[in-house]
Amino acid sequence: MKNTNQLKLILLTLVMSLAVSCDQIQQSKCDCNDWRSQVSEGTFCYSDEGRTKEMLNYKEIINMLSSYDKTRIAPMEEALGYEDTRANTFDFVQFKKYLGHVENLSKKANVKITGISFISTAKENYKNTGKSYSSLIYIPTTTIDGEQIAFDPVQSAKQGKLVTFEEMLAKHGYKWIYNTKEEFKRGKRDDYNYRMKVLKENKAGFMFATSLDDELLSGAGNHATLAPPYH
Repeated sequence: MKNTNQLKLILLTLVMSLAVSCDQIQQSKCDCNDWRSQVSEGTFCYSDEGRTKEMLNYKEIINMLSSYDKTRIAPMEEALGYEDTRANTFDFVQFKKYLGHVENLSKKANVKITGISFISTAKENYKNTGKSYSSLIYIPTTTIDGEQIAFDPVQSAKQGKLVTFEEMLAKHGYKWIYNTKEEFKRGKRDDYNYRMKVLKENKAGFMFATSLDDELLSGAGNHATLAPPYH
């Protein structure tokens, strides 16, 4: 009986120790030297390394804001007839989920993410205002011949190879000319129309735009809350 009680005590102690250890790992995965062996696949962990090189001081911020005020507000308002968006706000937790997902997809495709591009776009008839407001989409980049090239992690993982953003845009009817200075000079148009016709002829001889549903899925993100003045 005594030995049985001692065995129960040892087992109880082990169970409690394991529970505490697991709880500590869950709360502070990054503090473990071997944390990757303790978390599920697709989990990425980062530690606070202190102030980073891209963090600005207020002198820099004010200079940049003032430069925008002087060179953008009046021309944009004159061109549009109203003031454009000044801030794009992305949900913090959702953005981290996005980063985790595209990092995992890129790892599966064996493509190294070396940057993330925020690309200027515009949303037509934003919130039924009848106005087109500036917005941003973001997409990861990888380094090719010293240049940061935007790529699609969704299609790259699906095809098991690097698939560039430019490739996918062309496939769906848009000519991307912003990878390099030379490409931009060659491709720039006076009418600013970079839409392309993506057509396929069917058996009856009719022409129609076509695209498979899974090919419509991209690795770009958006869904920002826009902040046009006075909205």
